[in-house]
Amino acid sequence: MEIKATGFGWIETDRARFDTDIIIYPDGQIESRYRHLRGDNHTVSKEEVQRVLAGTSAALVIGTGQYGALRLAPEAEKFLKENAITCHIAPTPEALKIYNSTTGTKAAIFHVTC
Repeated sequence: MEIKATGFGWIETDRARFDTDIIIYPDGQIESRYRHLRGDNHTVSKEEVQRVLAGTSAALVIGTGQYGALRLAPEAEKFLKENAITCHIAPTPEALKIYNSTTGTKAAIFHVTC
């Protein structure tokens, strides 16, 4: 799967265009991030990271939005370090390039607005 483009409020994959934040699971399934989100949409929690990775050690790419407003909660960062999970964090336009060039099993969280 490839991420084609992004702009404020949207992201496009080779499958569809989405007008919401998305999650890409290690198996390639894509869904709206808001389906399971509890709490602040500008923070990625430990629980969200655990759900996205689904018990795998997949590399995780986090797109922080067009202007980088999304943050990784300290407990999520600790979880990733303790489990030796590779995590790339960058503004969404850069993160989509990272996602596309990452080989092996991978997952992603893309924030598409601020």
